[in-house]
Amino acid sequence: MNDEDSEDEWAAEAAEEAADTERKKEPPPAIGNEEFLAWRSPRVVTGGPVRLDNPLWHWLVRTRHSGYSANAVMQGPSSSHAGPVWCFDRFGKSETTLQDGRVVHVGGEHEDYYDADFHIYNDVVVIDRDGSIAINGYSPDVFPPTDFHSATLVGGAIFIIGCLGYRHQRTVGSTPVFRLQTDTMIIGPVATSGEAPGWIHGHMAQLAEDGGTIVVRGGELWLGNERTMQENIDAWSLNTATGVWTRLTTLDWQRWTMVRKDRRRNRLWDTRQERWNHDHPSLSLQSHWKHAEAPDFDALDALYRLEPAATAPEQGAEHNVFLTQVDGLTVRFKEDAWSVQAMVEGRLSDMRLGELQRATVATLEKLDASEWEIEPG
Repeated sequence: MNDEDSEDEWAAEAAEEAADTERKKEPPPAIGNEEFLAWRSPRVVTGGPVRLDNPLWHWLVRTRHSGYSANAVMQGPSSSHAGPVWCFDRFGKSETTLQDGRVVHVGGEHEDYYDADFHIYNDVVVIDRDGSIAINGYSPDVFPPTDFHSATLVGGAIFIIGCLGYRHQRTVGSTPVFRLQTDTMIIGPVATSGEAPGWIHGHMAQLAEDGGTIVVRGGELWLGNERTMQENIDAWSLNTATGVWTRLTTLDWQRWTMVRKDRRRNRLWDTRQERWNHDHPSLSLQSHWKHAEAPDFDALDALYRLEPAATAPEQGAEHNVFLTQVDGLTVRFKEDAWSVQAMVEGRLSDMRLGELQRATVATLEKLDASEWEIEPG
């Protein structure tokens, strides 16, 4: 990203913050405590679509208050005891603009699983061009909680593909597909066949030139509770008329995941933060290092280098992605708090692959002062 792109991004963020501040100036609805408590929490309905319009939720759609801030404004009971507050401040929510100007918002989640206001939604909120709002609810068996899906407009219907969802609703190898009729807001599952991507989320979907085929790329695949999420590197297509999935590519790339043997949280992020503090003493940043051993900066410098003289890995487009070159091939490492995922954009020889894997695991063990292993496939 160049300086001009950075300035544009900062300007866009500043504009959104200003707009958010302005939205939240709207006073809360003039409702009593009884009505607030009646609509405070997400609702489970039977069937669907069921209209769930009410002054509180409409206000929350307009203001985008978080569950916590909405509860504070309304002086409601603690979510730790009363459960999550319904809100429209969501991640993984899709927005689809129809030809008549309406914007259709589907599902999404609020906060992370450990937060008292965490909730994954299965509603459809429609905002008309005049600002009017329609909130449609569905029973979970009609439309399950859905987040980080894709929503593609095909004629008069929106095809909702994939999701992350709650753990109990996921099925390895299955790809959920739903069709939302934009005139009636009726939603239902689409029967599919062929070779589907699997339980995919965070992907991109694009309507092909034929106007009836959706092409899916990117995202991550859930492979089961005992496995780490895996990046989707292939492309897939769904024929919306027949429901047939077709795999478009089969990239023969090598990839593996490294984890601590005890499956505990690693200290990669902590070490990188300490390194930043160390390299910027003028900022007088506070240390949050809580491990018995001192941070191993030498191991951090050696990480993802097959030979000591190799060029230092470059940071990728994301802050936790690092790229290096081995035998002319790009090798990508993606870090999170529980694992390091590695991918070769091609195929190394068995000997060089083994050398790279052993060197990386050994360096991670030094850096983390713990035993690591390659996650069984």
